[in-house]
Amino acid sequence: MNNIKQLVLPAIVTILTACGGNKTDYKAEPLKVTTETVCINNTPHSRTYVGKVEEHSSTPVSFTSMGTVTHVYAEEGQYIAKGQLIAEMDSTQNKNALITTQAMLEQAMDAQQRMKVLHDAKAISDIDWIDVQTKVRTAESNLQMAKKALADCQLKAPRSGIVGTKPLENGMTALPSQPVCTILDITQVKVKVSVPEKEITLFAPSANNPQNITITAEALPGKTFNPIKLVRNVQGDPLTHTYDVFLELKNPDLQLLPGMVVSVSMPIGSETDTNNITVPIQAVQQNADNTHFVWIKKNNKAQRQTVQIGQTQGNRIVISSGLKEKDEVIIEGYQKVSEDSNIK
Repeated sequence: MNNIKQLVLPAIVTILTACGGNKTDYKAEPLKVTTETVCINNTPHSRTYVGKVEEHSSTPVSFTSMGTVTHVYAEEGQYIAKGQLIAEMDSTQNKNALITTQAMLEQAMDAQQRMKVLHDAKAISDIDWIDVQTKVRTAESNLQMAKKALADCQLKAPRSGIVGTKPLENGMTALPSQPVCTILDITQVKVKVSVPEKEITLFAPSANNPQNITITAEALPGKTFNPIKLVRNVQGDPLTHTYDVFLELKNPDLQLLPGMVVSVSMPIGSETDTNNITVPIQAVQQNADNTHFVWIKKNNKAQRQTVQIGQTQGNRIVISSGLKEKDEVIIEGYQKVSEDSNIK
């Protein structure tokens, strides 16, 4: 028995020693994050809104009577001069009506000449003579209406502009007041902006010179526009609590087109901010008590930093306090860090 103990105990000690010798300390790999170094910008206070370009005016053009459209000469996007022929409808019936009224007028005038001789000879009464004259005037009036009806078979542009929509095509039946096309005036355009009610005072006519507002469009890189007039709607949307603001601006080169999305930069102060620190909006987190914080990198560790936020500037937000120049703010990978996490 003693011999067995002498053999087993050294073996157990050897196994335990071997297991202990292979044990290694576990160390978590640093989390990979992306940071942005804080810098101070001396830029004017401004607020950015999204707007949509609209035409200055839109004129629907239509026939005055019903008929079959035979030709539509206008094309969408085409420039149309005032008086230019836009479309025509079938005029066969109107031409026949004109021939009939011309014949009736000739008949009435012939009767008038013959009756005049009788009236001068006192062979007919004054009443009969007045009846003859009335028939002549009626025939003349009918002839003028027939000429107008024939002329109305040709639709001409009442003003110059760009053709917008064109709902009617050759062979379709046109109804009175049914638009054949719309003519848009885009030598001046309007930019429509929906402004939250708490910010609508910024767009009061007395609060800002419209020419201080800057408008840019992604479709026109390098181009900036300044409005010449600001019109503010006084009735707000009861659902969104926003007010529509219209900025009118000149468009002589017809570069701004209806439907374009633009960025509207509204200055909200004449002085520059000497401590204007901004960070990407997504880097700012919110606590349950509605306070805000960001994660910063310090000595290769993540630290929570409470901040006070200001106005948004596009996809960035102003930090009014809590950060200083050269702080490294975590802008990517912040979702996976916690206090004192090792980061790289």
